[in-house]
Amino acid sequence: MPGLPIEVVLFKSENCAGCQAADRIISSKVSELNSSQEAVRLIKYDIDTEEGFKEAEKMGVESTPAVFVSGERYMGKIGDEFFEFLCKKISEKAKALA
Repeated sequence: MPGLPIEVVLFKSENCAGCQAADRIISSKVSELNSSQEAVRLIKYDIDTEEGFKEAEKMGVESTPAVFVSGERYMGKIGDEFFEFLCKKISEKAKALA
């Protein structure tokens, strides 16, 4: 689809168990959605690196894991609820581009 992919940004820390779980779940869901074409671009930042810390500061991240979808902070649960949210965003973007 032209105009896709949707951008998902994950801020995490290597020492954060919740971050590791979120990373596994989000990566799995993104792989599912990208099975036939790239619908989602996943960008990961480790806040323990200089680059990750600077990006987190720019986005106003105060804790991890933190997830943004198309620049909007996602505040729900990571799992099926996130998958539904992401599918909705993809559908909205596809309709807007049609």
